[in-house]
Amino acid sequence: MLLLLVVASTAAISPGCKPRQGGSSRTRPLVIASFYPLYDFARAVGGTNFEVVCLVPPGADPHAREATPAEAKTVSQASTVLLLGFGLDGALEKLAASTKTRRVVLSEGIATRKLGRPALSGFAAETGDPNETDPHIWLDPVIAEQVVARIAAELAQLAPQRAAEIESRAGLYRAELQKLHEEFSAATAALPHRRVVTFHGAFGYLFARYGLETAGVIEMFPGDEPSAAYLRGLVDLMRSLGIKVIFAEPQLPDQPAQIIAREIGGSVERLDPCETILPDAPQATYVQRQRRNLATLRRALGGN
Repeated sequence: MLLLLVVASTAAISPGCKPRQGGSSRTRPLVIASFYPLYDFARAVGGTNFEVVCLVPPGADPHAREATPAEAKTVSQASTVLLLGFGLDGALEKLAASTKTRRVVLSEGIATRKLGRPALSGFAAETGDPNETDPHIWLDPVIAEQVVARIAAELAQLAPQRAAEIESRAGLYRAELQKLHEEFSAATAALPHRRVVTFHGAFGYLFARYGLETAGVIEMFPGDEPSAAYLRGLVDLMRSLGIKVIFAEPQLPDQPAQIIAREIGGSVERLDPCETILPDAPQATYVQRQRRNLATLRRALGGN
């Protein structure tokens, strides 16, 4: 019965991010970011020289949504639309294509990895394709630095008279990302426990960078509801590997993770996929949220 309750409670939608509505007079170039990490990078690099808007609203899934008429109007007024690619921001890409707005796909030229087939896939009725590209590149600080450099180049092209200011801010932000990478490298190097179970497989790039492993997930692909047999297999797997922590996400209900934790006599922690603005911390930056993730991993996996 406990496992059946998990099945019923996992039909959640990954939330999106809240548009920032400053500078409505359009006295500055309007730059639209498809979802939170691109928005946060662009506002850090653009400073007050640009009006940066995150298009996906709270509670919306950036993976699959239709744009509203109000969003269509905003896009038509934009100078540039920042897209990640991989189909993650398909609605905005189609919307921008219907206007003269410049579209920039920031993932171009970045080495990627496949989603892969999670452990226990034989227990699940899969709707996703394991050969699809994993879109969560922003969670790797090294790749995030590449994305920031691309955003800086695009903004400098949009406002060449501000190029020196843009490059200065981008340099400072990239240095902060390099420091974040060094912190992750140092803190994860000696973690005694390196296998992790998460709500869904968002952390492949982050874990690959620092030698961690996704041993299993509750939700195999976005929107897939796990079967009772799959969840029993996940509990058995965690017991066999001695995994006592399961990671939920701050944007989603943690009931599935809590139920599994009780089954294994373990606990629940939270890892943030940084896909959306947090309602209780709307000004939290990507770097701040990633440092919180690092602190969580150190605590949960046995670091000092």
